[in-house]
Amino acid sequence: MHFVFLACNRNPDLFRRDPSWIYRCENPGLALELLGHRVQFSHYRRFNPLERPDVVVFHRPRWSLRLQALVRWLQWREVPVVADFDDLVFDVSLAEFSPGVRNSQLSLEKTRQQYRLNHRALALFKRVTVSTVPLHEHVLALLPSVAVHVMPNAVHWRWHALAAEGQGVTARLSRPLITYLPGTRSHDRDFHCFAEGLQAFLTDHPAVRLAVTGPLTFSLPGVAGQLSVRDKLPFARFHACFQDAWVNLAPLEATPFTRCKSALKVIEAGWWGIPTLCSPIPDAARFTGSGALPVQDAGDLYHQLSELLEPACYHALSDTIRTTIRPMVDVRLLAGEWLQWVQEKV
Repeated sequence: MHFVFLACNRNPDLFRRDPSWIYRCENPGLALELLGHRVQFSHYRRFNPLERPDVVVFHRPRWSLRLQALVRWLQWREVPVVADFDDLVFDVSLAEFSPGVRNSQLSLEKTRQQYRLNHRALALFKRVTVSTVPLHEHVLALLPSVAVHVMPNAVHWRWHALAAEGQGVTARLSRPLITYLPGTRSHDRDFHCFAEGLQAFLTDHPAVRLAVTGPLTFSLPGVAGQLSVRDKLPFARFHACFQDAWVNLAPLEATPFTRCKSALKVIEAGWWGIPTLCSPIPDAARFTGSGALPVQDAGDLYHQLSELLEPACYHALSDTIRTTIRPMVDVRLLAGEWLQWVQEKV
């Protein structure tokens, strides 16, 4: 079969740098190629409408006359079209919970306008894929007649060749490094959820360090010597963030938006056998015992970090994570399930 994945971001020259595109389109596309299919990646503005592939996937479509015309044209030619969303960015009634709004990056009115366009685009499709079960629920609540499939995020296929990299468990314990990897400038409030517990733990354990990779405005008074901050890395080098890690963090402020988030940070760290202390979102619950350690409050964060300093506990957990998480995040299996769904709907 011939599959086409089309980006819908504003700049056609930049879509390949978008982590969402990499995980939602490039990754399953590479898996489909491994399964023997022809896969094409492009931007919807550059797609040749005379082509007739078997399936066209629109990544995070936002309504425009041009996009609507292309979707309608493909539907008229009986080419199955699928919209893919991996965030709750199409329910205007919940725009106030957008991280951009919560962290004062975008105005509420501008966010509502963007959400309206996303919802209008979503309504063009009869088939939709999403990354989490809560997103599935939201799509059906807004558009009950749509066929929705949950295709969870998976570790990137190229990381399979890197599996042997990274320090051993003993080395990680000898120089404990906590990692936090904010991908955008909208995680300040998220990090604040863990700040109190982190402050106390770092104060009491001066040998433990915290490495922040990505944009973040934060303050942990008194432990500046244990902190390091560096710019966000391009995805081709992103795996390097985990090579020295002892524990990873994935804090999220409790909102309707974050409830729909994927446990991608759990997945990425878990691939290397690294546990992630995370906020209790539904997608992370899938990985309880397989990399996800839900945190309830500051005291719980402190307690769990303390336990992970115990060699026997950490060794056993790291081994369990590696064994259990890999079948759950194999993009080949998830792409195969998606392919079956597409063929059934076609």
